[in-house]
Amino acid sequence: MYTIDIHSNKETIDAAFYNLDIGIKIARQNKEKILCVITGYGSHNTKHKIKSAIILKLEEYVNKKYVKGYILGNEVDIFNARYQSFPNKEKLGKEEFINKNPGVIYVAL
Repeated sequence: MYTIDIHSNKETIDAAFYNLDIGIKIARQNKEKILCVITGYGSHNTKHKIKSAIILKLEEYVNKKYVKGYILGNEVDIFNARYQSFPNKEKLGKEEFINKNPGVIYVAL
């Protein structure tokens, strides 16, 4: 699994989109099936702008069949319907089930 961190440098949404695209390309070049995107989860119970924008971009990518799907870190659970329909779910490690990080998005390539 290839990992990119797009929240650590207080990036703009455009920079986050650029880094997402680069991350997808690098992961594909390395023949990875899952891309882990660290977006952060916001602070003070507010929604994170970068994370929300990345989710909308990933929806667009799924509709255009650029990626196979995505799942939020806190949705990685065998009883979750989104997890059950997530492509390449067998490529997620045991640690992802234990941590359930809300600041992470897993993208199936």
